[in-house]
Amino acid sequence: MNKSGKNRKEILIQLLLDQNVLDADRDDAAMDLGEEFDDKSVLDTLVQIAQNPKEIEMILNSCGESIGMIWAKQNVFDEKTYRSLSGTARFGVYVVVKSRKPEWIEQYQLEKDNF
Repeated sequence: MNKSGKNRKEILIQLLLDQNVLDADRDDAAMDLGEEFDDKSVLDTLVQIAQNPKEIEMILNSCGESIGMIWAKQNVFDEKTYRSLSGTARFGVYVVVKSRKPEWIEQYQLEKDNF
């Protein structure tokens, strides 16, 4: 924990949710969350951002990639949530799934043209 008593996960979540933070820092936070954590609070935050059609493409894509990383780590694909994401975020999930869980591409009929 740092001096303020917040752990890294909480700091990254706050960074990602803060619209006043530089886009590049929010994007880095999205990627770090997917690489370092795989719990519900992180996944819920990433999904919340990834469903926002007003979010910038770079962050949508990174949130999608992080969601894909978490699902791959958990060995669980949430099709309903996947279908609810913005097209850019779905593409981010697809890229990760294609490399880490390619069997899901056919199983869930994921097509890279449907973004």
